[in-house]
Amino acid sequence: MADELIGKTIGGYDVLSRIGEGGMATVYLAKQHSMDRQVALKVLPKHFVKDDTYMERFKREVAIVSKLEHRGIIPVYDYGEFEGQPYIVMRYMPSGSLDDMLKNGPIKPDKIYSIIQQIASALDYAHSKHVLHRDLKPSNVLMDDAGGAFITDFGIARALGDNNPGLTTQGVVGTPSYMSPEQAQGKDLDGRSDVYSLGVVLFEMATGKRPFENETPYSIAVMQVTETPPMPRKLNPALSTALEVVILKALKKSRDDRYQTAEALAESLKLAIERPIAVHDTEPRLKMQSYTERLADEETKPPSKPKNQYVPPMHHQSSGASRPVVPPPSSLRSKIRKRRQQSPVLSALIGGSIGCGLLGIIVAAAFLAFSVLLPSDLIAPATAPSDENDIATSSVATEVTRTSDVTEESTFATLDPTSEVALATLRARNTETSEDAVVTPLVIDTPAPPSISGGNRPQLLPLLDAVNGTIIFADERGDNNTFEIMSLNLASWVDTQLTSDPNADSTYPLASPDGEWIAFQSNRDVNPNDFDIFIVNRGGGSLRRLTFDERLNRLPAWTPDSQSIIYSQEVEDSIFDLRQVDIDDPNTDELVYSNGGYNGHARYSPDGRYIVFTTGTSRIDAGSWEIARLDTRTGEILMLTDNGVRDGSPVWSPDGTQILYITFSLETNSNDIAVMNADGSNQRVLFNSEGQDWAASYSPDGQYIVFTTDLSGQDQINLMTADGSAVQQITTSGGNYASWIPASEGN
Repeated sequence: MADELIGKTIGGYDVLSRIGEGGMATVYLAKQHSMDRQVALKVLPKHFVKDDTYMERFKREVAIVSKLEHRGIIPVYDYGEFEGQPYIVMRYMPSGSLDDMLKNGPIKPDKIYSIIQQIASALDYAHSKHVLHRDLKPSNVLMDDAGGAFITDFGIARALGDNNPGLTTQGVVGTPSYMSPEQAQGKDLDGRSDVYSLGVVLFEMATGKRPFENETPYSIAVMQVTETPPMPRKLNPALSTALEVVILKALKKSRDDRYQTAEALAESLKLAIERPIAVHDTEPRLKMQSYTERLADEETKPPSKPKNQYVPPMHHQSSGASRPVVPPPSSLRSKIRKRRQQSPVLSALIGGSIGCGLLGIIVAAAFLAFSVLLPSDLIAPATAPSDENDIATSSVATEVTRTSDVTEESTFATLDPTSEVALATLRARNTETSEDAVVTPLVIDTPAPPSISGGNRPQLLPLLDAVNGTIIFADERGDNNTFEIMSLNLASWVDTQLTSDPNADSTYPLASPDGEWIAFQSNRDVNPNDFDIFIVNRGGGSLRRLTFDERLNRLPAWTPDSQSIIYSQEVEDSIFDLRQVDIDDPNTDELVYSNGGYNGHARYSPDGRYIVFTTGTSRIDAGSWEIARLDTRTGEILMLTDNGVRDGSPVWSPDGTQILYITFSLETNSNDIAVMNADGSNQRVLFNSEGQDWAASYSPDGQYIVFTTDLSGQDQINLMTADGSAVQQITTSGGNYASWIPASEGN
């Protein structure tokens, strides 16, 4: 626009100076004669006058803004035409735009909230009038002298339900640096797209940078769809971790996972600023202390080492000191291989599709192709095992060809106690209720029942000698040294292998509260890089798969009614949400908790009121891990630990009054076992050896604790009293992540 308009009078407005220029209009400072006030005069340049698209957008802005009466939206005073050029008269904002403010770097949190709250209110109001902005960015947020923030430039706004293609070009409009993934893909939009753009603005206000920057607009649009935003605190370490979590949730790729309204974002932002310790609605206070991925992975297996001989009992008195937890044991190695990197071909395909809005079609086609090609044997009905089972006891060896043959009491009339336990295990494995039949399509081929051995109970310390029940754990077995789920009867000392797959690892077992089922994670599907959640009955039979995707699904735990499993699912690299699935209907899988960070090792309190879990900025940043408690009734999040070191793996006591967890000792550079009250008070170290101590779990009566330690040079299962006064190693061939099987009816 030429400066020839300066000095002219347009419809009662004296044009004083040019104050801004955008893609489709030039803005002038003018004086209104009738009101004796300064106004902003927005004029469409002459070379756009003959362009029907730009003319329509200009008229659209007038029509839309004239019906939006909100304190946070720039009001339109007048509209007219001068020498063929249409113009809009708007309120003049003397303090410039938010973009001008950002030239000085990041903005302080209190000021950020003041601006976001005003913008959020205006956005939600526009959405209530069925209007989407579609181009929210700092240059479209104007400021007044009193700190007021106002949205302007509704030039590409669209009324919900208006699908007139003539008002867009190539299917995608907006500014790539601020557009939502669905906007970049040319999909139908709703108010949550503007919420994402507000999240980008929030990111830039907090860090001074945009989350995605590249050389071309198309490249940035591709990044909006495919890339994870950088961690805000890495760009601005002065930010609180609570504020960081709010930002990351606002930038969730899926609109269902981000804030559903702009006001919800603003409310969480306020809470994160005012109460960084206890944050409501999925905003725990997180940290950003980096550790290597090797130390950060809870899901690990011990390196193969020579089997060690029995280690003499360890005696320990609790120091009572309060100390917090670590990166998982350095003696462990990760079983999760790095996920496939983004294909350059796919990136190019996405980039080429952004401009014409076809990315959504491509993704849908890929999903359809995957569904068609998915091997049907992943959901095959159960088949009877065909291998023979050898039951070895200390005094009797009885050969049984199939588990279904174990039916006659008279056959085993003379078995000794160890053999009787073995028989009970086989019967449990063969149990299949009518409920199992209902979910037959979800039952996987049951592996051949593994061997049972043992019978030699070690000499236990006097304080431990009364222990009973059955524990489960994971250990390397077979020629391929794959991890399998094991059970150990603490009365007869019978060691039973419950799973058998020479090509996969099964780890992190946990029994249901009713004692009937055992949940675990395994990579026994077609993709060994991904783990899914499975369950078997307490004897190792009726194997079911509960998750059916190509994501990492980890660390299963049970609801108090034994009907559902809560687990941790990777949604982006190192970012995990908590989800819950019904064991009888995997289609009921639903999101429980998401905050844009890592969440894992969730456990319900015995009464179902609370969920405790490990939470942090990412899975590989174990130094950020703390323990949080979610109130299932109110949704309130309470951070139970906040001590600058890794805290994780929380487990409830049977009475729900205490929480066991693992804390990292800076003094010894190792994991310790700690305990605290259910509200996070009275934190104290319960046990700390010279090795890495982890995976602690209470017995059903709360009198004992089993845990893993590598003090002997290899991960072994240890038993101790609940007060930590007596400790003893109880395995010699290895084992980790042990817990009890609660007694079920009839057992």
